[in-house]
Amino acid sequence: MTIDVKKEQLELLQFEKKLTGLAAALAAAGPMVAATARKTGDDSSLAAFQKVSDALVRLADATTEAHVTMEVVAQRAGLDFLRASGLPKGVPSSSETVRSLLGIG
Repeated sequence: MTIDVKKEQLELLQFEKKLTGLAAALAAAGPMVAATARKTGDDSSLAAFQKVSDALVRLADATTEAHVTMEVVAQRAGLDFLRASGLPKGVPSSSETVRSLLGIG
């Protein structure tokens, strides 16, 4: 199975944009929800507001984890490509390469 990492990253960024817009709208509604709760003496709207806020935070955290996963997938794909090109199995770090070229260690 081939994964088009760029396409997936683009879709994830578009989702993040929508998520951010939703969070901004919710934040803008916050003062109105609080005022309504004070006027009516009913805290159920504040509780619902908090639940939605918490859900958005969890969704944002999951989106961040998805970005990290995408980065790992992209790095692995790049490493697999390098290996397929005939480069050594273990790609040395920049530090190791510089030390080797300079004859240090």
